[in-house]
Amino acid sequence: MIRTFKNLFNKKKYNPIQPSDLIIGNNNIIEKQSDYLFHLNITINGNNNKILIKNDCNISNIIINIQGDNHYLEIGSGCRISGGMFWLEHTNCKIIIGAKTTIEWAHIAATEDDSSIVIGEDCMFSDNISIRTSDSHSIIDLESNKRINQAKSINIGNHVWLGAHVKILKGANIGNNSVISMGAIVTKRISNNSIAAGIPAKVIKLNTDWIRDLL
Repeated sequence: MIRTFKNLFNKKKYNPIQPSDLIIGNNNIIEKQSDYLFHLNITINGNNNKILIKNDCNISNIIINIQGDNHYLEIGSGCRISGGMFWLEHTNCKIIIGAKTTIEWAHIAATEDDSSIVIGEDCMFSDNISIRTSDSHSIIDLESNKRINQAKSINIGNHVWLGAHVKILKGANIGNNSVISMGAIVTKRISNNSIAAGIPAKVIKLNTDWIRDLL
């Protein structure tokens, strides 16, 4: 088994490749700028992929699985992530998490060519969050015999609070300073400074903001 082959990493960074990592392919880059990474398991099977974990992150119990070529995962500085999985599959997918975002547990998957998940700064995600750009299976229109459920990218703004068990599906766009209620499923656009709830999620209150402190 080939564990690394023509993979690039900065030796000055903290343990870029761990013994438990499985890296197969060419020109894969893992750059870890933080010392506080625990139980982080990385699998890459492809070429020209990059993982960048910026400084001052505290990350534990995470699986990163990259299948295919030209994917990019960035975790911004000062993030705290307590558990979950990052999954990139097919070609040229992207997951970016902004600085100082906190995640208790999430499954975040960008799959199908050219799809992306962009999460802003200072977001707060609770437990059992699911964010995915694709259904991972095909729905066929019987009249045209064509697939009708192609992947769509997801954008989550700055300072967004996701309650426990929230699901963010393909094409969703959540505005800055918004709150998504526990158990909601977001499929469309949620405006800035709003609270959304339900299945599918709908705005139930406008002109709101939130803070981490309990006043």
